[in-house]
Amino acid sequence: MKKTILATAILLAGAANAAEVYSNDTTTVSLGGSFRGHVLVEGTDNVKFEDAGSRFDIKAAKELDNGLKAFGQMEVKHKSDDTLFLDSSFVGLSSDVYGTGTLGKQKGFDDELYAFDFTYEFASVGSVDTQDQLKYTNSFGGTTVAVSLMDQDTFAIGASYEVAGLVIGADYMKNKVNDKYVVGAEYTIDSLTVAASYGSEEAGSDDTSFYGVGASYALGQASVYGVYDSIEDDKSEIIIGADYEIAKDVKTYVEFASIDKDAKSNTDEVLAIGARVYF
Repeated sequence: MKKTILATAILLAGAANAAEVYSNDTTTVSLGGSFRGHVLVEGTDNVKFEDAGSRFDIKAAKELDNGLKAFGQMEVKHKSDDTLFLDSSFVGLSSDVYGTGTLGKQKGFDDELYAFDFTYEFASVGSVDTQDQLKYTNSFGGTTVAVSLMDQDTFAIGASYEVAGLVIGADYMKNKVNDKYVVGAEYTIDSLTVAASYGSEEAGSDDTSFYGVGASYALGQASVYGVYDSIEDDKSEIIIGADYEIAKDVKTYVEFASIDKDAKSNTDEVLAIGARVYF
């Protein structure tokens, strides 16, 4: 649930599997990312061997006075047409007391509300794009609040609360054209995590709802998961998969999806076998 907050915390502390390329008393610079590849099987005559979105990121953080820290991050990803694109790039200032502000191209607080998406490949609900924004987040005990400004007409507000393995949250975004809200919940007990999300986007007279549910069960270095998601009058998916951590930062996975692309029970089936090496 708390992917964005966690990502910021990792940046401030120094990513666990990132290589520190420069460090002095107040400044650190690190390089990280992942190499990704998969085999996609959509039939005996449609098999693809390809990159699956490899990426790298550069992070920098500088200690300031009075408990302040300045930081920045950029991430570059590989696309299927063999081009690179800047997925995120932002600067920020954090305080132990007053929270964290970030400015630039980044994901919003709503990205945290799609915890049901345990997949590597296929889920559609919860695929949140980055966008330019000024974002402020702060945590008080188990409560996190966030406010984002995208432009003079667009804003988003969100909050989450965590207690005893349960995390619940909501986000609302509004601009001149549409309104969008998302609610989500996640519960973890021992090796089992279950989660669900629901949302709706209204643009004029059009109102589209979407939702997803998922569960994941950890088995030592492996896990199995299942996900169902749906976008009203557009698409629904049933996805099952399993992954295995061969060694630290080296993962393999198998994922199968049955995808109804037109919401009329005309399904396509696809199998992905992939691997990722994080650095």
